[in-house]
Amino acid sequence: MDNQPSGIKFALIGHQDSWEKAQKFVNHIRCTGNMQDLSIDKIKEVYTYIPPRILFELAFNSKKNGEIKGAYLECFIAPDELNIAHLQKNIAKVKETCDLAAKIGASVVSLGGFSSIVLESGNVALTKIDTTNFTTGNTLTAAFICNSVEKACELWDQSLADATVLIIGSTGDIGSACISYFSGKVNKMILCARNAGPLKKQSSELSSMGVANSFSTTIKEHIKDADIIISVASSIIAENDFDELSEHTIVCDAGYPKNLQNKYLNNHDRYFLGGMGIVEKGFSSEDNIHESFYQFPLKNVAHGCLLESIVLAMDQSYCAFSKGKGNITVLDMERILEMAKLHGIEPAPLFNNEEIIRPKTLAF
Repeated sequence: MDNQPSGIKFALIGHQDSWEKAQKFVNHIRCTGNMQDLSIDKIKEVYTYIPPRILFELAFNSKKNGEIKGAYLECFIAPDELNIAHLQKNIAKVKETCDLAAKIGASVVSLGGFSSIVLESGNVALTKIDTTNFTTGNTLTAAFICNSVEKACELWDQSLADATVLIIGSTGDIGSACISYFSGKVNKMILCARNAGPLKKQSSELSSMGVANSFSTTIKEHIKDADIIISVASSIIAENDFDELSEHTIVCDAGYPKNLQNKYLNNHDRYFLGGMGIVEKGFSSEDNIHESFYQFPLKNVAHGCLLESIVLAMDQSYCAFSKGKGNITVLDMERILEMAKLHGIEPAPLFNNEEIIRPKTLAF
């Protein structure tokens, strides 16, 4: 897309979580004619050399204010380089994409998935370039997660007050927000993250508030004790960590990529994808290109981190609603959730990789 788009109110900055998805959209946007599609190996040779660009334009429909237009910007970060070893290169990629978002005049921009983590890891709390505001989208994501966990407890007859909740990635921005929300609502929390120092501090703060908890940098030893598992950092999970998972345990896969069922669980019945929202009036993209690599068993759903900037644009509340790390409050979660509902964006019904989870399938 060579021409600068007009009427852009929001932009979504994202990246792919697998080479298969990258292959789909690269071949979709190529003007191939009768040429053969590129293989994954060919795409890998050039992928990270592609500068950030507008991949496609979008239109979302507000229940209150009608249609608003935006754009999806791709970082072209290699799916197998979403780690600390490639931090500096990824920071440069994300910053370049942010500059492009400001250049096209987007009023508010979501830093989706790993792009917000990259900037936080590099001690860059980006909130504004010229008149363009940037939000991590983590507040709406956390609100969707907590709402869906409560919904799952109701449907699977799990008492929240009696539950032991394991949060994988507890010291991250979304993990911390989930802890704030469920503090005082559950029986006990088990905190898990990579680094012992922040975990110990987090545990001490909860203990000082009278919240029963324990913490560990290893997951395996705590799986059997958990009634609810919220995973927002699947990258720290080892192959056999879930071996002793109980059939009654509710598992909310809220990381990116959402891959627990595929990689670590054996068709676990009480598993669902967390942090997702559904748009009542729907959305579309040029030639519906998003459907070639953004596929779920439910229409009109999207990640909460991306939906946050759309909600802000619909409400004409152009600001860095979610910024930095550890700043999300329960009040802010309630505020953005109410704002979303006003425009017809709700927490998505429970669903997994294959199907919508309906009440008749919930009993075991």
